[in-house]
Amino acid sequence: MFIKSDINCNIGSVRPNNEDIILFGGELFRDQTQTLDFEIEEKSRFAVVIADGMGGHSGGEIASEYAAQFFGDFVSELPDDLSAEEITEKIEDWTQVAHNNLLLQGAQNPEYNGMGTTFCGILFYEKLILAINIGDSRLYRFRNDILRQISTDHSMQQLTRNETLPSNLIGNSLGAGDSAFVDVKDLTGLIYDDDIFLICSDGLSDMITDEEIEQILLTEPTAEKLVEAAKNAGGKDNVSVVLLTIKETESGTRKPA
Repeated sequence: MFIKSDINCNIGSVRPNNEDIILFGGELFRDQTQTLDFEIEEKSRFAVVIADGMGGHSGGEIASEYAAQFFGDFVSELPDDLSAEEITEKIEDWTQVAHNNLLLQGAQNPEYNGMGTTFCGILFYEKLILAINIGDSRLYRFRNDILRQISTDHSMQQLTRNETLPSNLIGNSLGAGDSAFVDVKDLTGLIYDDDIFLICSDGLSDMITDEEIEQILLTEPTAEKLVEAAKNAGGKDNVSVVLLTIKETESGTRKPA
């Protein structure tokens, strides 16, 4: 499986600093654009994640960078031949350790108290493909000209089913709040040739609608175009976008029925 990637991590139009960060393999990207192609092989371990930090006095930047770097280290140290259930358990354990470590950093540095970060992306581990989500950054799939959200927002509105609450009030994150949880979805066998996966911070999804995102992916599917649309709509938050386009190997392409 070959994957074409398009990365854009942007400060937006209003915020004085960028609290978003992108983990791509073993590299971190902030205030950067990049296009990279890579191949998923039988023993691959490759994570693509967006972390959207929150917290005053640069706390959000610290939280998102810590979580991204800590997960990159976690992926590189995973043992061989884990099942989907085993790796899910390890991701759940990692979530608790990351959350507690951020709480400790906040307790030791009062100016960072309450800092936290969302965490959303895809882990390619050997033959497994797992979607990971903590918070309200999003993972979408674009297939057959139709956009579908794969992740579930961990907003208070969604968690309580109370639509009167603000949609950007977060009910789950690493570091902020008493506890954290992670959604892990096994996508293995559910990905097809020419699928496009979009990972984004809420700086995109709060600025433009899913219908507008879908239209851009139909006409000009680039991270730059999506970021530009968010900034044209006000760019009130940092905006990070990763597009992953799936290309099967020559040994045989698969198409959904």
